[in-house]
Amino acid sequence: MTPFNNKTSGKNFPLRIFIIAGLGFVLSIAQLLFLPKTTSASVYVLHFCALILFLLVVYLADKYYRKTERQLATQCDLSEKEKEAWTGEKSLLLKKLADYEQKENEDKRFASYQDKMLKKIFADPKSIKDRHHFLHLLSETFRAGAAILYKETEPLGQFIVEQSYALPEDYHPKAFAAGEGLPGQAVLNQAPMVVRDLDEAMLPITSGLGQSANVCLYLLPVIMEDQCKYLIEMVTFHEAEIDKMWNEIATQLVDKHIL
Repeated sequence: MTPFNNKTSGKNFPLRIFIIAGLGFVLSIAQLLFLPKTTSASVYVLHFCALILFLLVVYLADKYYRKTERQLATQCDLSEKEKEAWTGEKSLLLKKLADYEQKENEDKRFASYQDKMLKKIFADPKSIKDRHHFLHLLSETFRAGAAILYKETEPLGQFIVEQSYALPEDYHPKAFAAGEGLPGQAVLNQAPMVVRDLDEAMLPITSGLGQSANVCLYLLPVIMEDQCKYLIEMVTFHEAEIDKMWNEIATQLVDKHIL
């Protein structure tokens, strides 16, 4: 037997009901024709009342069926919408999961890279005594073009050049005060600063490293007892990402008495 939830059977169901009801009605009328002439009028009245009730039942059944069909159609539409919503939510969650896994993998790679860089910087005992060697090692590790180490001096807030690496022989970087230019801002903020894509016109005004084109300038403060005592100014021709690991590097610089 074909189930009633089949689309074809669902459409033919009301027609079948009315056909069956019509046949029953015709048979009932035919039955009246064969009743004896002596049949009481009350029998005819009861018979017609029964027919009316029968037709009423057929009408109510058809009405209920159509109402159920509409409710079922509405429920199907809601189910489809919910299915689409769940599908979209699933896709969104899968995308977020993929992004999270990608970020987690990137964080792991960066952590590994950070450990490698830190070991390379602090494995050489010569960097503890030789500031120039330390700047050389730091520049080599992060492929920097030049580096300057500034030290705070009296009066406090004044920074002078203590050591440099890979600067032109005829170039002498100037001292600066806290709050003066980009180095002074890094001192006041006590946080690493990165200035990207500096042009020739901008860099000489705000940096002690002179003219360069299309470079990244890293300003890296070293904090001791809540005060900035040193500042490393470093120029690279690529994204070195040293600012992301500088807090760890600066802590080791202080703990190992390199600075």
